[in-house]
Amino acid sequence: MRKIFVVLDDALISSNDTTLRLGNDNLIVIPYPVVQRLQNFQGTIEKSKTAKEILAYLETFNLEQLSQEGVAQRNGSMLRIEMNCYSSKISDSKYKFSEFELRCFGICKHLQEKNPSEKVILLTKNPLMRVDAGMLGIKAEDFKDEQFPQLKEQYSGRVKGLYCSSSAMDSFYSNKYLDPSRIYNFEEINWITNMFVIFQSEKGVQSALGRFDGEKIVSLRHQKEYPQGITPKNVGQKMLLECLLEGWETAPLTVVKGSAGTGKTFCSLAVGLEKMPETYKQILVATPVSRRKEEIGYLPGDIGNKVSPYLGGIRDNLEVIFDKSKCRKDNFQFNESGEYYFESGLIKIQPIGFLRGRTIVDTLFIIDETQNVEPSEIKSIVTRAAQGSKFIFLGDPSQIDNPNLNERYNGLVYLSEKMKGDPLCWQVTLDEGESVRSKLATIAAQKL
Repeated sequence: MRKIFVVLDDALISSNDTTLRLGNDNLIVIPYPVVQRLQNFQGTIEKSKTAKEILAYLETFNLEQLSQEGVAQRNGSMLRIEMNCYSSKISDSKYKFSEFELRCFGICKHLQEKNPSEKVILLTKNPLMRVDAGMLGIKAEDFKDEQFPQLKEQYSGRVKGLYCSSSAMDSFYSNKYLDPSRIYNFEEINWITNMFVIFQSEKGVQSALGRFDGEKIVSLRHQKEYPQGITPKNVGQKMLLECLLEGWETAPLTVVKGSAGTGKTFCSLAVGLEKMPETYKQILVATPVSRRKEEIGYLPGDIGNKVSPYLGGIRDNLEVIFDKSKCRKDNFQFNESGEYYFESGLIKIQPIGFLRGRTIVDTLFIIDETQNVEPSEIKSIVTRAAQGSKFIFLGDPSQIDNPNLNERYNGLVYLSEKMKGDPLCWQVTLDEGESVRSKLATIAAQKL
């Protein structure tokens, strides 16, 4: 049965081809008030760009036909701009709605009355508007095309619970690799390139940790490297350090998910300091600072001063690293105060909203709190990478501060799901039980 989708602006600007993602035999209706909103849209650079692209796409059609019977899109679906359709059921409602809501709800009701045998669905990312629509008997949904799996089903970059024979285990230890077909439940696993593999011998006497390189399970290359004297405290941190220590040539993109206290930022900074200045000339640190990343002008000082309050965690981690390390390298002094690195420019702060146009060379770029970055901004960040740079995206999908995002729809999950399996992308998710903070912090995270 054909469906009629009434698409509001917040869902429409999720992608520049949203109207083509709603099936090839459905009717997609854009209320005229939405078109007006697109014309005057003010938001992030990427969202504003998408709004303009959608308007340009609408102009490729016969506008008179588009606003009347509709036009056929290249995938076969019909697209129409609906003008004002008022409904007495809406105007007589006991609920108070804004003018925009009245017009959009009126269009939905009009379409329901005109097409009783077809399902009319309002698409909006605004949960309150979905609730209001439901009270009026209008079916409303989020734009599902951009929704990724539930938190527990998202790609973790690791698989465990695998078994092999004792001879296969001996072969792995002696040859440093193993054909995945020698794993007993080989056919049950979705083998994804760069996925970490934890397996045991059949009697559980031996265990091993490896990485699937696309053809075989290989042993970890950096197990005996301890950046700034740091030793991994659990299996998760072993995988994390493997991702971080792998060079930019083979692993220019690293995605790390995990709850607070699992060592994401700490290990990333330690590796950056260890690799300067031979591999990387600087460490660049970025974190989202508000709903609209460009709006930091009201804060005093230069860019560094404006963003600095949001990077307290970076400074805390540096202090711990220097306190534990107290080491020196030839021609490169490890100052016990992290301020030296900021003052000398070895560690720089980069507001995410000011990345456009930059080319980042010979840099370890740490993007913290990526779960609060809009998916539409991820592409503009990753495409800044140039020769010699490694980009590390950190975050916890369950800790969302941006009201426009959730644990299934955010920049971190978007990047993880889109890039999984790419040979240049290494990923790992650290379990809650792998937190290295105090017992109190661990218990509080679970119970509060």
